[in-house]
Amino acid sequence: MGSKTGKAALTRDGQKRTRGRRRRTSAGALRLKLRIQLVPKRLWDQNLRKAIGKGRWDKLWRQLIKEDGARCAICEKTETLHGHEVWAYREKGAAGTAKLLRVQIICINCHDICHWGRTSKLFERGRITRDRYLFLRNYFRKVKACRQSVFDAHLAQCARVWLRRDNKQWRVDWGDFAPLVEEAEAARQKWAARKVARTSQDYSPDVGPGHHMRNRCVQCGAIGTLQLLESDIEGMSEGQEADYEAGLSGFAFCRICKATFFWET
Repeated sequence: MGSKTGKAALTRDGQKRTRGRRRRTSAGALRLKLRIQLVPKRLWDQNLRKAIGKGRWDKLWRQLIKEDGARCAICEKTETLHGHEVWAYREKGAAGTAKLLRVQIICINCHDICHWGRTSKLFERGRITRDRYLFLRNYFRKVKACRQSVFDAHLAQCARVWLRRDNKQWRVDWGDFAPLVEEAEAARQKWAARKVARTSQDYSPDVGPGHHMRNRCVQCGAIGTLQLLESDIEGMSEGQEADYEAGLSGFAFCRICKATFFWET
């Protein structure tokens, strides 16, 4: 007689399932939703956030939050969320294609586990404490309800795959994000062209931040009382930075009414 724990039942689609207490499984049988993803060295500097810039990445992040909710897609935690890029690798001989499938919202714990290679290097350099390192190993077991042997076997398998992939030549396919990457690259080229123009003989040396700023305050109407405020270009997209450097937009402060406002030509 079998125990109730192992009693088989049928789901609506006719597949067998096991009722009762959830059982821990071996490395081969456990389907890992939370998994380690070791990236080949030649792809270490290839990521969407770098390719599209901070401004477009922040816009994409807000869209993901709106569509998927502000919670980890793996463990459903809501604290310290990151954008995790999910890639697929197609190998052919000595070459391969890395295709970006999606960007997934996950928590910092799941993210550090996915990038276990980076996490391990930071631990070796003393930038991650031993307590944090052990916590992440335990967190994997907690999320997957598995033994440490499952984690060890999964890591060993990922390491073997990484060694095979690491010596290949890789091509990047941005997938559905390709138009966004192309838009960002076009903005960079536009910005670079404007910087070159600033050093040419035909470019007026007076053109720069605030050059086309209006003369009248939009709040009180006072004339000649506006002061250009220095903007943080690190938070701008390439196009916004180009417009700011060319004096086409910015923030102004009125010395009379103390108002601060954004302006653009």
